[in-house]
Amino acid sequence: MVEFLNPHLLRRYMKGIPLKKVLFFSLPIIAGQMGQMLFGTGDLLVAGRYSREVVSALGVATTIFSPFLMLGLGLTFAISAITSRIIGEGKKEDDMLFNSLLIAGSMGVILSLALYLFSFKLEVFGLIRPIEDLVIQYLQITAISIIPALLYQVYKEYLQSYGHTYVSNGAILFFNVTNIILNIVLMFGYDFGIFIIPEMGIHGAALSTVITRTLMFLTLSAYAHKKFKMKVQVNRVRIKEILSLGMPIGLSTLSEVLVFTTVTVLVGRMNVLASASHNIVLNLGGLTFMVPLAIGSSASVFVAEQFGKKNPQELLRYALACIIISTAFMSLTAIIFFAIPSPIIRLATPDPKIITYASTLLFYVALFQVPDGIQVTLWGVLRGMATTKLPLIMCIIINWLIGLPFGIYLVNEYKMQAAGLWAGLALGLTLMSVVLGFIFYCRYKSFKLAPHSGDQI
Repeated sequence: MVEFLNPHLLRRYMKGIPLKKVLFFSLPIIAGQMGQMLFGTGDLLVAGRYSREVVSALGVATTIFSPFLMLGLGLTFAISAITSRIIGEGKKEDDMLFNSLLIAGSMGVILSLALYLFSFKLEVFGLIRPIEDLVIQYLQITAISIIPALLYQVYKEYLQSYGHTYVSNGAILFFNVTNIILNIVLMFGYDFGIFIIPEMGIHGAALSTVITRTLMFLTLSAYAHKKFKMKVQVNRVRIKEILSLGMPIGLSTLSEVLVFTTVTVLVGRMNVLASASHNIVLNLGGLTFMVPLAIGSSASVFVAEQFGKKNPQELLRYALACIIISTAFMSLTAIIFFAIPSPIIRLATPDPKIITYASTLLFYVALFQVPDGIQVTLWGVLRGMATTKLPLIMCIIINWLIGLPFGIYLVNEYKMQAAGLWAGLALGLTLMSVVLGFIFYCRYKSFKLAPHSGDQI
């Protein structure tokens, strides 16, 4: 640790740090991440003009759908890291794309089937009957969309490892518009003259999701196969490598999603004011999180390539560049959240009670902006260094045994309501940033001594 704090060494590493390169590489990915968030926003905007019941059902359905999708997406995050590392090693990876598609397709089928079967057991959530019926209908249609969503992500990660970030992320923004148009046409129905599309309500919203994700997958696959030749060959070693690195990422992503889902459920049991305020703040926090999430994705590519080249000095420079950019952005958002919480909340609602309550919650979001940005960036750095198992273990321990219990304790003992749970989240994310920082330090130190040995700690 002394080496990291030595001013002379820090100046040497900071010299020539590729801030500009990382930033320009990350910009399309940031736009793509924002686009992913806008998909749900577009659905809700159209549903809001249809009926309250459909809006409510979509919100619940998205909460249930998300963990299944994120488990699969987390698995695919390993693809860009492994491909970039192989490129750095100067080796061929011509079977990487096929084996990645094989894994993602298989996982997509499993998750789709699991979600479909789970939709028959929604009584555990205690939903009112009309809403439950709508949620079931939506999930049973959209379950199959997990397959094209994961296949699309495979192409996106693969292209990203070769520096192709504009088309894959630009497609997300384009298909946002497509999704909104399909939502309007299918939910409300439309008379085209020669034929009529009947009003479908929530079925239309579900079909829109399936069609849009399928079109995204087909578009990006056509682009990728035009750029690269795919070797159709099952490689058990490659499959094992992807699963070994990717499953811990998927499980950690699932763990974090479930923690926030649990908090949302707990807040929902308090009162309408707390629930409404929580949802607004959750969306604000999610929006700012998209930037360091994208930086972390870039970090895995740059770090993995230097990891493959066995170049610790350049690896550290890229890691520092990513951490600096994430920290700078999240510091800015933290200052804004601290300084003007009420005006920000007022953009989402004119209700004075919600503005007051949500402003209190935004204070805790501001507290963990920087730690959250650092921890998700370090996740990208560590997967670039083929280290995901220990971070997964620490993620589960910190989220479920420290952060969430602490939040529940504040709710029960100090009657802090939703603020207590958000304080628990802030503690968990802060601890996670410190722990991942220490893991990175240890992993980097071992890499300097014995380059290219994954998951040693």
